[in-house]
Amino acid sequence: MAETFTVDTSPQTETLTDNLTTDEQDSLAVGEKMVAEQEQLLAGKYKDASELEKAYMELQSKLGEKEEKTEESPEKAEVSEFVPENGYLDDGSLNYDTVTETYGEAVTEKLKSAGVDPWEISTQFHESGGEVTDEMVSTLTNAGFSEKAVRSYFAGRASESGYSAASDDISEAQISDIKQSVGGDETYSNVVNWAKSSLDQEQTNAFDEIVNSGSVQAIKLAVAGLKAQYDTANGVEGRMVTGKTAPPASGDVFRSQAELVSAMNDRRYDSDPAYRQDVIEKLDRSNLDF
Repeated sequence: MAETFTVDTSPQTETLTDNLTTDEQDSLAVGEKMVAEQEQLLAGKYKDASELEKAYMELQSKLGEKEEKTEESPEKAEVSEFVPENGYLDDGSLNYDTVTETYGEAVTEKLKSAGVDPWEISTQFHESGGEVTDEMVSTLTNAGFSEKAVRSYFAGRASESGYSAASDDISEAQISDIKQSVGGDETYSNVVNWAKSSLDQEQTNAFDEIVNSGSVQAIKLAVAGLKAQYDTANGVEGRMVTGKTAPPASGDVFRSQAELVSAMNDRRYDSDPAYRQDVIEKLDRSNLDF
């Protein structure tokens, strides 16, 4: 009779816990409890919704500070190319040390007292191709500068920068003032007509450049030089062209253009024909290069 083998296929009921010692089972229970508590925390580390909300608000605050810093930085990059380096301080205010280096102490003091930003005016001037607006002139005259000085300054800057519209800034009153500086319309016409036929091309071009600069003081200086040459060539009333006396003493001539400009800036030069003639004759005796 053959033997029959029976295989027990019933499920095994033995567990891992059954194989652990008592100490090991205690440790496992503690670990399972810790996992359960951890799973109950919001986002893995907050006990309740209030703690989660508080953390969220703190995060939003930090992000807001970073965004403000990011928005502030491009403003510094937008400074005009016509503003000198270090023209403004980090807080956006004018750097008056740089203003002083550019314009000098006297001008800076007036600008500072009036609260005028010279970089803003300079930017407007250059970006418009040398246009001088009434607002610009008014701003600077209100700061204590004369209109003549303001317009002469801008005319010179326009000439240096190559803005062709600079000469358009000369008013009819200024043209009349230039003519009066050499004795009036008739004398001015005589001097200019003589210059056209007597000066070489290089001298004529140099005179034209000064006229086109739009600087009234520079034009006066150039016209005075022409008047002196005209008097030398044609003589002046009461004095012959030839037979000049011995060279005058140093105090009776202009030793530099600065001395001539100072004499022309004297208020008598515009109001007193006798004083003006003295200046012209003194210039005639001088040996200045223009």
